[in-house]
Amino acid sequence: MVARKRMYNMLPTTVLLAIIAATVLKDCDAYLSEAAIKKTQQMLKTVCSKKHSIEEDVFTDIKKGIFPEDNNNIKCYFACTFKTMQLVNQKGSIDKKMFKDKMSAMAPPNVFKILLPVIEQCTGIDKGEELCQSSYNVVKCSHTVDPKSLEYLPM
Repeated sequence: MVARKRMYNMLPTTVLLAIIAATVLKDCDAYLSEAAIKKTQQMLKTVCSKKHSIEEDVFTDIKKGIFPEDNNNIKCYFACTFKTMQLVNQKGSIDKKMFKDKMSAMAPPNVFKILLPVIEQCTGIDKGEELCQSSYNVVKCSHTVDPKSLEYLPM
């Protein structure tokens, strides 16, 4: 039990180190593998699910395009994932440039090709919107732009 608790306490640090490593390697052609992306998604999910309890069927519904408008936990869960990935600027909004730069550094070209239209069309559109709601709107917009993009979000 102590080892498990210690492991969960290390998860934010591990996610942060993965993001830092990707940032440092930005000028190299060193992208996260599909397995590393899945592992990072799972770490983000573990960290943010502890803060915002979400039933697994909510994620399943979202992947099918069914978005619960009255579930503030899922909205704040997405905000948590964006904050943990360091995609939220000092003003408290999802930053298009930060998002694009991080994904171009971390995601392999085939994944970045899927994410780029999402980043371009779905970030920066909710001026003044509260972070939980704007994060949810980004995910919802992502599904509209390309449902496949949800495969690369922590769900």
